[in-house]
Amino acid sequence: MSANKFVFVVCGGREHIETLHYSLQFLKKFSANEIIVVTDAARNEVPVQHDNVIQVDTPTHFNHHQASIYLKVGLNKFVPAGYNYCYLDTDIIALNSECDDVFNHKVGPITFAPDHCKMPKFSPSAVKCNCLANNKKDIAELEVLMAQYDPARKEKDPVMEQKKMALIRKFEVMKQDKLAYLWLSIRFLATIDKFKLDDDTFYDRKKKVWHDADGRIIITPAESMVKDIEKVSHWRWSYVKRKWYGPDGRDVYDLECHHLPEYIKNTFGIEVKDKNFQHWNGGVFLFDDSSADFLNAWFDKTMHIFTLPQWTTRDQGTLIATVWEFGLQDNPTLSKKFNFIADYNNHRLMMDDEGSFSDDALKMKIKPALVHVYHNYGKKGWDIWDHIVRIGKKNGLTHEFNF
Repeated sequence: MSANKFVFVVCGGREHIETLHYSLQFLKKFSANEIIVVTDAARNEVPVQHDNVIQVDTPTHFNHHQASIYLKVGLNKFVPAGYNYCYLDTDIIALNSECDDVFNHKVGPITFAPDHCKMPKFSPSAVKCNCLANNKKDIAELEVLMAQYDPARKEKDPVMEQKKMALIRKFEVMKQDKLAYLWLSIRFLATIDKFKLDDDTFYDRKKKVWHDADGRIIITPAESMVKDIEKVSHWRWSYVKRKWYGPDGRDVYDLECHHLPEYIKNTFGIEVKDKNFQHWNGGVFLFDDSSADFLNAWFDKTMHIFTLPQWTTRDQGTLIATVWEFGLQDNPTLSKKFNFIADYNNHRLMMDDEGSFSDDALKMKIKPALVHVYHNYGKKGWDIWDHIVRIGKKNGLTHEFNF
């Protein structure tokens, strides 16, 4: 019996269990290690299809989300002692046999991968400080204004949406070569009528829109709407940073706040001294018997915030608190190879022709062993997801994700 074991947690809705089933087949294909699924079968809309399942009765007053977190942060209480474990969220997909190498990277009592953002960006989602709710209202207000002056926003054509994402990502790649991008900008400014970016992408200087070869609008640049929007609202456009700012000087599309460390201090008496802390992502972590004290503390804090209305039902905020309680804020983290976060909403997320992934517009490339499909799991037509599907088919995996 292998000393190393992967472990998933799932319970509740069919979507979550189908996500597990799809990810599970990849891990079974590429890993030589045992795989455990921890669940509360009484909550599941459909049965878990796996031959190594640990049943745990979760508190009946918990909703499914709370029950899933209960199982995750309490894993050391439910799995056999004496083994090395790698926990995986159900939306983590193994892409090759190097996934088993993750067990070689445990440092200290417990090892996580870094998240895709830092604590100030996560803070509004962790606690109910009204920052997120107010920001959603601001975005809704600005989106209504932009829709008045942007034909592309009204049509909601999925084909054009994909072209829009592709064009935005193309610009992000171009920006990496500053000289080439400067020359492109000079050509753009020198063009009187239509600027040709490639055979299927043009900018019409009179209509102030990017369109394809058939004249269908891909993007209406913000500059085309600035005067109209600024005339009727308090929103102001920065031509230097190319962002919309509210009257308080805040970038509406890049929300940050510093309430989470305050809530941690008030709730647990723990001071998070680095206000820009690179917190850990809970999607992948390594633990063993030596992790018990840390996991027990994380579990206790998480169960406590379930009773507090000012906290949201998540486990990352209590993870941050536990990290600082144990003085592990500088503990080494896993590389992106073992938790590459594929966030569909990241315009700098892309893949090259060789199948290498990048989250910084191809500045740094990596071929991940474990990819974390953070948004749009199962989205056909997305190059990252389509690549995952091709890997599955190439390796004889027939189970499809059809939720």
